[in-house]
Amino acid sequence: MNESALARNPRASRLHRGDRRYGLLMALPTVLIIVALVGLPSIQSLIYSFQKVKLTGEATWNGIDNYVNLLTSADFHHSFLLTSGYAICFLVLSTTLGLIFALILNEAFPGRGIARALLIIPWASPWLIVGVIWHWFTDGNLGSLNAALVQLGITDAYTPFLAQPTWAFVFSVLAASWRMASFVGLILLAALQTVPSELYEAARVDGANIWQRFRYVTFPWLQQALVVVIIMGTIFGFMQFDVIYGLTQGGPGNATSVLSILLYRQLFEFTNIGMGSAVAVVMAVVALSVGLLFVRLMYRTSSKMGMGS
Repeated sequence: MNESALARNPRASRLHRGDRRYGLLMALPTVLIIVALVGLPSIQSLIYSFQKVKLTGEATWNGIDNYVNLLTSADFHHSFLLTSGYAICFLVLSTTLGLIFALILNEAFPGRGIARALLIIPWASPWLIVGVIWHWFTDGNLGSLNAALVQLGITDAYTPFLAQPTWAFVFSVLAASWRMASFVGLILLAALQTVPSELYEAARVDGANIWQRFRYVTFPWLQQALVVVIIMGTIFGFMQFDVIYGLTQGGPGNATSVLSILLYRQLFEFTNIGMGSAVAVVMAVVALSVGLLFVRLMYRTSSKMGMGS
């Protein structure tokens, strides 16, 4: 009911205001928990980013020195470029795999129910555990990947993949994408379940082949779900820490030292709380900016689809 209709109907207006108050009251406990667990620490980190903080708790104000030192640091430039590349690879791979999983599991075949249940397992695994599992999988001495490659005759000896910068980066992307693809597949599968079968029937009658049905029926129907997937994938990719730490700990050298690893090292290895907080603020600003950009894109897409209908 729009605002003009509510103005003409006082009783409906009172009910509308009552519903809004009830909704706010129901959301209030969650909002307070989020403020306590996320808001207050975020404010504290923002304050620390403008200070030089000692382990004793003594803090002295140093203005924007932390940000100047950070933004002019070669380590930051390396980590930022590495994180951007990692986030792009992670987003593309996880979205592509998730879409393939959803399209396959949307078809009827024996054992589809079991396959759908198995799709949940990677997403149910904690990020850090995924990193540890893939570390074992790619281990240069006992890893099952090396064992399989040797047994198949593809290689003659075990290869220390995680000791090589390129392979360490590749496997860190693969490990995180494997988990995220599970979530993407579930989201897109749910969206595929809502596509009216009449649209496919009409497309077949018009002579559309499988690619044309995907392009003109399936893909437009998945656009809004894909925007949500892209928003979350971008944030998860840019903020990724657990998988990389469990798999490579940022190595070898700084080959996988993304911003989250740089943040960890500043805080816990160098005990530079001010600089670490500055890294956290920069990461939050970038992730928030990208998230807002995609949210705006989502609303623009929604409005266009509404106008079209």
